[in-house]
Amino acid sequence: MRSAPAMTGLRALEAVIRTGSLSAASRELCVTPAAISHRLRELEARCAAPLVYRSGGRFEATEMGRAVAVALGDAFQRIRLADDYLSRGSARELRITASYSFAVLWLTPRIPLLEKEFPETDLVINPTHDPLGHASSDVTILHATQCPEGYAWVRLFEDRCAAVARAEHPYFDEEPQRLQQVLNSRLLHIAHGKGRNWGEYSWGDWAAHHGLMLPEVWTKGPSVSAEHLAVEMLQTSNIFALVSVINASEFLATNRLKAVPSSEVPTGCSYWISHRDEAGPRSNRAKRFVDFMVANLTA
Repeated sequence: MRSAPAMTGLRALEAVIRTGSLSAASRELCVTPAAISHRLRELEARCAAPLVYRSGGRFEATEMGRAVAVALGDAFQRIRLADDYLSRGSARELRITASYSFAVLWLTPRIPLLEKEFPETDLVINPTHDPLGHASSDVTILHATQCPEGYAWVRLFEDRCAAVARAEHPYFDEEPQRLQQVLNSRLLHIAHGKGRNWGEYSWGDWAAHHGLMLPEVWTKGPSVSAEHLAVEMLQTSNIFALVSVINASEFLATNRLKAVPSSEVPTGCSYWISHRDEAGPRSNRAKRFVDFMVANLTA
């Protein structure tokens, strides 16, 4: 009796050949690059021949790999479409997956505006710390230093942060207001552990940009793992945090928070947006949503 097909391995092979990257395939399939590599080795052991090779920074199919890919055809694409029909719920839905703090701080307060702009659409907003891990999304919004692989991404805006506190913070009553005094105050740190490539920006980075002297105790103080948590804490404590001026724009405009003058700096990251490019009304709505976001944020 023949054994069952190596579906997970074939799915990994198809994703690697299509994207040309272990990392892009791993994000799409919600596994680690090591797991993708292991599945490929299992397939190659089964057929006793290499299936992919590395060329110019991309993975390309060998002759055997191409033969397997031709045999697969668009099988996994049709499976993804079938799964989409099963999981989409209402035909009016538009699933938007976004970096957590952008979803909470920028998108959520604007739901009434978005519903007015897209009255025929039921918006489903999914805040997540891993936007690339949700392959079923219609629209994906990501915070990163570089344009991601695998999709047609558009840069929404360059991320800039400022030293922010509640409007009643005693600092704003001082004359003159000096940036150095911010560093000598109580500081809140945002440290999600994913590093600079995914948006982590420290008070040390901010001080270096402005040519300021770091006090010995600058690393002391509370820490949170996400920007939206910092925004919540800022409203109830006399403390400073480095917060995206776009993400916090609603709070700054309503004077719930206040930015220190001349404290704004680029973080080196940008917000990127992409949509699923498939035929049908759902894809058309996704493209309209992306166009709306680009028109409102790229400036």
